[in-house]
Amino acid sequence: MGSPESTLIATERLDIRPLRSADLGSILDLYSDPDAMRWAGGSTTDVDESEQRLQRLIDHQEAHGFSLWAVTERESGTVIGDCGLIHYAFKGPEVELGYRLKVPFWGKGYATEAARAVLAYGFEEVGLVRIVAVAHPENVASQRVLEKIGMRREGFAEYNGKRVMYFAAGAKRDDQ
Repeated sequence: MGSPESTLIATERLDIRPLRSADLGSILDLYSDPDAMRWAGGSTTDVDESEQRLQRLIDHQEAHGFSLWAVTERESGTVIGDCGLIHYAFKGPEVELGYRLKVPFWGKGYATEAARAVLAYGFEEVGLVRIVAVAHPENVASQRVLEKIGMRREGFAEYNGKRVMYFAAGAKRDDQ
């Protein structure tokens, strides 16, 4: 898979790579923004909590070979958010696609570009047969991203105590 410094996925405008401890400042910028984190676990300005969240993602990468990864705008070299694959709610067994971008980078197609590339990576490189995603019913922009990349609505689910819309790509669940 290469060194932690290496790009896993290159898109037209983005480089996507594993997170590392040195990303704490960029990730803290993301985690501390209540608008950016509204649908994704809530914001925090606590450095220790951000460091723990980051380490959890790094540990997930080491244990499973995938995680949420740093998304860098190639032109500026700026880490603009994260996007990747994690075990559903960190529990599994399903693998979920997730993404979060800093607010100045919303509305530029970056979420769709990153999510589409990560979805393809999950199927082609990781060898997954099914990938799921969730979006809050009020988060219409995220629902549009998931639909644009070919994920289909499969109903509703509970996620971290909230009712969310449940999307999937790949094989259907056995109970459908």
